Amino acid sequence: MKEININGITVFDYEGEKAPLIFIHAFPLSSEMWSKQVSFFKDKYRVITYDVRGLGKSKQNNNQFTLEEYANDLLSIYENLHLNKICACGLSMGGYIILRALEKAPEIFSCVILADTRAERDTDEVLISRSNAIIDIKSGKVYDVLNEYLKKLLSEKSYNDKDIKEYVFNIMKSNSEEGIIGALLAIATRTTTLESLKNLKIPALILVGEQDTLTPIQYSESMNKLLINSTLDIIPNSGHLSNIENPEYFNNSIYKFLQKNL
Repeated sequence: MKEININGITVFDYEGEKAPLIFIHAFPLSSEMWSKQVSFFKDKYRVITYDVRGLGKSKQNNNQFTLEEYANDLLSIYENLHLNKICACGLSMGGYIILRALEKAPEIFSCVILADTRAERDTDEVLISRSNAIIDIKSGKVYDVLNEYLKKLLSEKSYNDKDIKEYVFNIMKSNSEEGIIGALLAIATRTTTLESLKNLKIPALILVGEQDTLTPIQYSESMNKLLINSTLDIIPNSGHLSNIENPEYFNNSIYKFLQKNL
């Protein structure tokens, strides 16, 4: 594995001659959340992961970001690694990044995997919630914010699983307060990308945990209805972090999709 810095973004390239498969992580985690996907796919494809700007190892001096910058970062990674076409898998925030990048440069994608995400922008209620989280973090309550968010990320069963809970929380708390705030601001700037999906012809796999309360199944169904060439797969026994809560099902679903489309 090669660790590369591209315009301030830390990229992990597992190299190889096979088709590139890029994984983009959720908020407020880092590329570490993909460990079980990396181990499963690294011998089958050229796996690439990266830490979104401000999170993980992609620490910044200025932590004021927009979703547009996040999408541009993905395009920059594509260009700097001299890739041909990519298949990108994004979960939650990672899905938001892919959806905007698809609007900006659809020609670079061979296929996409949209996991536990949605194409609609935030409601006013959610924007206020994000604002309050920023206020709480600035007042020294970052662990309170992360603990509250953890409850939403996992299904009840996973939340009561000590190993899963500790694994996720350890990734979350490794991020700086400034980076978390920057990501919250960036997510709040995203636009609705739903209508643009009608023009997308490349193969798409939509994954969602059956107990996902942050992006419930109906959001995945909305994307699936508009996409011309998509498949929807509901992942059992999992909430929002379906790749961690049920990695075997998650990986197998992606692998079946890639064998047909990549």
